Amino acid sequence: MSHSVYPGGLELSHTPFEQLTRRIHRQVNSSAAQTRRRTIIARLESEKPDDWDCLLAQLDIQESVRVTRLECGAVGLAWTNQHPS
Repeated sequence: MSHSVYPGGLELSHTPFEQLTRRIHRQVNSSAAQTRRRTIIARLESEKPDDWDCLLAQLDIQESVRVTRLECGAVGLAWTNQHPS
């Protein structure tokens, strides 16, 4: 399990699901993905299928995100930059 150490020695553990969402968040926020407003994500062998399915379910309900399941098992994400008026 991954750990983060914060000032004062406070250590927080990250669940496998949190590690998965952090990995995908970093990929989505990469400069290349942000420029194109799209990326392809894939579950790593070390990640639980249930965690992956939960993440995809969360992405499916986002109005600004289009989730496309690919034949190879990967998932295409495309999004719009929606800002509150």
